Amino acid sequence: MSDLKEAIDVACPRFYALHHAERFFTVHRRDRTPGMLTLRVDLSSLGLPGSSQALHEVRVTHELTEDRGEKKLALSWDPADKTVPRFSGALTSAEKAPGLTTLTLQGTYTPPLGIAGKAFDLVVGRKVAAATARALLEDIKQFVESDFETAKATNLASSPKE
Repeated sequence: MSDLKEAIDVACPRFYALHHAERFFTVHRRDRTPGMLTLRVDLSSLGLPGSSQALHEVRVTHELTEDRGEKKLALSWDPADKTVPRFSGALTSAEKAPGLTTLTLQGTYTPPLGIAGKAFDLVVGRKVAAATARALLEDIKQFVESDFETAKATNLASSPKE
């Protein structure tokens, strides 16, 4: 198993961030099967030539839970493509400053394809996993910030969602 931990700052209060990060996984999107998520990685961000993206469909499960008084969004995904690792972990939130929240995606994945997958993970797979996590966090950030701006415009952003 390999560990993964990536974080991103989101411009909204902590009480709002995790609840609406969960909405990222539940709202209906055009051309998307419920429970499915497209993971993407910009291969050029890994120092590889060209500017292409790798896309992988995964079946995602999520549950908002509480552990020792702290809410977290438990996440796991199971890819249809067996060359993509399974992931299990959680998304957590922490207030960085008033109106600014850090979302952290942390968990573990098992490199696929046995020994060959483990070797690939040591050379470049960890970088691919980290870049994929950063891209997912960027998507969540855009969703949460857009949701928050809409809520502010309709006076719904000031009521705690906890």
